[in-house]
Amino acid sequence: MFYSISETAEILGETTVTVRYWSNKFGRHLAPHRNAKGNRQFTPKEIETLKQIRYLSHDCGLSLEAVANKLSAKDSGSDKTLIIRDSLLKIKSRLEQIKETL
Repeated sequence: MFYSISETAEILGETTVTVRYWSNKFGRHLAPHRNAKGNRQFTPKEIETLKQIRYLSHDCGLSLEAVANKLSAKDSGSDKTLIIRDSLLKIKSRLEQIKETL
């Protein structure tokens, strides 16, 4: 399943310009598919990577260079913090869904 850049931007709460910039800046970690028109299309895994970029840059206040270093560390398996954070966010989301059904 692929998401357009506008759908991806909406999911992230960012502008399409920001998503496009991150896509170019973090090309080592993101490789969006291009359709016949050349438009970027993102997979759910790439959206998770973009969420991590957003979290590290906005919430943690890291520079984009530091974000790139964190993502590289994660790729090498040495940074477990992002993996744990993602797991906790998924659990939180699931608990919120359960709460809404009560």
